[in-house]
Amino acid sequence: MTATQSILHVDMDAFFVSVEEIEDPSLKGKAVIVGADPDGRGVVAAASYEARKFGVHSAMPIRTAKKLCPNAVFLRGHYEKYRQYSEKVGRIFESFTPQVEMVSIDEAYLDLTGTERLHGGPLRAADRLVRSVKERTGLNCSVGASTSRLVSKIASDQAKPHGLLWILPGYEARFLAPLPIRRMPGIGKVTEPELLSLGISSIGDLQHFGLGHLRERFGKYGEWLYRKALGKDIEAYAYSEEPKSISHETTFDEDTADAEELERTLSWLSERVALRLREHGLFARTIGLKLRNAAFKTITRDVSLGEPTHFDSVIFENALRLFEGSWNPGDKIRLVGVRAMNLERASFQWGLLDAGERAKRERAVEAVDKLRAKFGFEAIQVARSLEPGCEPKARKTRRFLGRE
Repeated sequence: MTATQSILHVDMDAFFVSVEEIEDPSLKGKAVIVGADPDGRGVVAAASYEARKFGVHSAMPIRTAKKLCPNAVFLRGHYEKYRQYSEKVGRIFESFTPQVEMVSIDEAYLDLTGTERLHGGPLRAADRLVRSVKERTGLNCSVGASTSRLVSKIASDQAKPHGLLWILPGYEARFLAPLPIRRMPGIGKVTEPELLSLGISSIGDLQHFGLGHLRERFGKYGEWLYRKALGKDIEAYAYSEEPKSISHETTFDEDTADAEELERTLSWLSERVALRLREHGLFARTIGLKLRNAAFKTITRDVSLGEPTHFDSVIFENALRLFEGSWNPGDKIRLVGVRAMNLERASFQWGLLDAGERAKRERAVEAVDKLRAKFGFEAIQVARSLEPGCEPKARKTRRFLGRE
């Protein structure tokens, strides 16, 4: 008899702020906002629940946050400290199961299937986990437990803050049905209006709309929507969630001021971002750059495009332009990142490229993507991403799919 799958989704509560409160207890109970200079052009990285009551949320422009909550305590953040706490939490997760997937610095999936003799059922295991994290780190977390990653993620969000929600096997679709469609990962600002126009406002409406009609309207994506509305995980990565941004960044083994190495890395990161855009069937209207120097000063810049893109070359050209306008030659760089934002599907009119040139580019990237799917990303790269005379080499990189 096959064991019922048991998946936990663990989300740390206001992680950055909570770490700051542990380091400085005087912050507890106050409106705290972690992010950029409140008088600058950056964004909010995290906000305490007291600040959220004023409408402040992550990814919000920092100046907007200051207007909403002018008396908040603004902190630039201690990201190395956050990483250390994340590693502590990760070790606790691994003491429960070796099947741990850290999807971000403060979020993870744990597969506890077959561990009942060791930890008891899902509810008991999740309770022990929450208590262990609190006792060993001082941090609070929220946990969703179910038979699928999808349902567990939604359940953990419902449980916040510092809660635990277990969805019994067989009740997944019933749990999801009353929730608005925006609560389901994979439905964002691109898909939601299309569904609303069909009279679909809740996940239950999706369930009743039916597989056939969804397939007719959305093709393969409609099949994935229907499966997810029932609480089932999907195999295809491309539609596991509809991101609001896609980014890749890498930290150098040694800080570098080598302009050629920095440009090669920008090119390589641009290829990574472009590939993820195409996998999701999305195009970007905004390209962003992230630089962190040896003194841990972080610079972010972005540029809006005349028309959306998913081409490596366009992303690289704009990232390079941002880099050239932001970097002081000789300044050693520790980290560099490229980000695609303001994403949409191909519901626009092309203008800058004629049909022939566009078709040629699309065929080229399609061929490259197929080769990479079969042999790996490093199997084929553009020349500007490689060191002269060198074979492709693996780089340490982090991928981020922004969904808030």
